[in-house]
Amino acid sequence: MRPRKRANWPVLVYRYWVSPEYNTWEQFPTAIQQEADAMRTLWNQLVAAFTQRQLAYHNAVAAEPHASAKPSSLALRQLQQSFLKTTEEVSKASPVTWSNKQFVTTQVFAALTRYFKKQGDPPRPRHGEFRELHFHHRFTEGGLPIERIFGHSQRLSLVPVAPETFSPELSQRQQKRLARTSGVFQVNGCAVKFNTILHRPFPSNAYLKAAALIGKRTAPHGYHEDSTGGHATPPRWQWSLQLTLEIPPLQHSVQEHKTTAALQIRSELIDERHVSFALVTDPTGREEMLFLPEEILDAWHHKLSLQRQAHQLLEVTRQQLQDIPPAKQPPGTHQRFAHLNVARAPSLWRLLHTLEDEGAAHGALPILRHWASSSTKLLREARGVEQHSLGHRDWYYHNVAHQLCHRYKQIVISGSGPEGTPTQEHLHTASGPEKLRRYQQLAAPARFLSFLQQAAGKTGTTVEEERQVTSR
Repeated sequence: MRPRKRANWPVLVYRYWVSPEYNTWEQFPTAIQQEADAMRTLWNQLVAAFTQRQLAYHNAVAAEPHASAKPSSLALRQLQQSFLKTTEEVSKASPVTWSNKQFVTTQVFAALTRYFKKQGDPPRPRHGEFRELHFHHRFTEGGLPIERIFGHSQRLSLVPVAPETFSPELSQRQQKRLARTSGVFQVNGCAVKFNTILHRPFPSNAYLKAAALIGKRTAPHGYHEDSTGGHATPPRWQWSLQLTLEIPPLQHSVQEHKTTAALQIRSELIDERHVSFALVTDPTGREEMLFLPEEILDAWHHKLSLQRQAHQLLEVTRQQLQDIPPAKQPPGTHQRFAHLNVARAPSLWRLLHTLEDEGAAHGALPILRHWASSSTKLLREARGVEQHSLGHRDWYYHNVAHQLCHRYKQIVISGSGPEGTPTQEHLHTASGPEKLRRYQQLAAPARFLSFLQQAAGKTGTTVEEERQVTSR
């Protein structure tokens, strides 16, 4: 592998959600679909070459006179050289474009490395419908200056945004509006147009090493009720643009830091409006409790409310189904109706699918369809609010971690286990443990710890864990 030109520069991946001009995978141009098919064929051919390699290895083991003996080092070396030669021939004959070919080959060998280290299963052939797609570009010769992708790069180009987009004087809503842009990503000679939001500015003087357009097929578990009855929610594709950048190293100075602080990792629910995730103590003894912002808690309360509404809807639906007389229950479903008092959502989904597959009009069918459609809307909104809340929390943790690392030259952490996770005794609340459980996923002190470690690596702050002495 060729050495990096800027070996001391950190490498970061910037991800932006994108909306391609094509709504479904079937609408993509034929040349792009052919590229995806060729990439999967290359993967399967490399996996087949490894299968042949393993078969040859087992035959060599069986040929040894002693059962416990292994093939000689010369035989193993010849076996490996033959395998590498086969993979090289397969790769050379593949019609896949160079960058995507490099990606597939790298992925196969990474899977083999994990397998030989006993960290995973061997790679397997891929068939059926596509569930995930990767299209790549690599920029050699040290990379592409990041400024050149704004309308000057053929493989990937973006429409530049206004210079004041990321001004701290603007609100998040104004920044988001100004950060809307569009771009083009080339795949196998076809230009894929997309819209995106540059929610994060590119670092100055950075170099673009690789770019990837990644699509993942999601099949949300849901239902939509309409005038004809209803239907299951169709699968959707989510696309993202991932840019691998070499970032100029930060020039930090220890003199900028002031003193040392102790940081106690904890998750404490003071009341419904105040959830803390850490306690900072400076050398003077002054303590500062770190709380989650109230707007994040407001969103989390809305998510919990939506989940309660979905649970109440389930209870009402179960009661409505139980009120149906046994004589009017569909044939073959009496046992399910008899256990409705303990049935959960999966049981109602199975009952709905059974009645729809039979195609018979029954009084339980409109009840189940209304429940499935309404429950889908509530839970989908709850998932959206949850993702937004967790993203807002990560943004807040990131900023707090950087502020602490710029303020202190050393941070000593207490209240964490051997792997940096909060210990159970620090997960407490003044309002009872049941209430705190609702907020543990949101507070996630271990998540804050990870951001603190990242910020420390960029600012030169020393982060140490306090050794806990166990009495015997």
